[in-house]
Amino acid sequence: MHNNKQWTVMVVIAVIALTGWLIAGCGGGGGGSATGVSGSIRLLDNGEPLEGVTVTVDGQQSVSDDGGNFAVTGVPAGTWDVVVTSAFWVPVVDPPEVVVVQDQVTALGLPILMSSFGPPGPPP
Repeated sequence: MHNNKQWTVMVVIAVIALTGWLIAGCGGGGGGSATGVSGSIRLLDNGEPLEGVTVTVDGQQSVSDDGGNFAVTGVPAGTWDVVVTSAFWVPVVDPPEVVVVQDQVTALGLPILMSSFGPPGPPP
């Protein structure tokens, strides 16, 4: 019986510790807020959203969805270059630098504009 009592106490302590860890944000410092960059990718010719464009900020990546939108999370606070790559499209101008603030997703004020490159692009 003595062993069962010790086991029960250890289980209760483990449950309390796990509950506190979950409430605090799974060990992530209690923040829970995303840090990163969001925006959209558009075709220069007609403003159509472009799907499948890879956006990279400090090694973290996102791919634009069917609405041309992207959100790169996990980017540390600081000033970073935004890099866009695609097999079919090329940026019209170099994407901007972005200032990322801790626990915030910085939204780019203007869409990143792309034009055709190489073979015809996929249908929008």
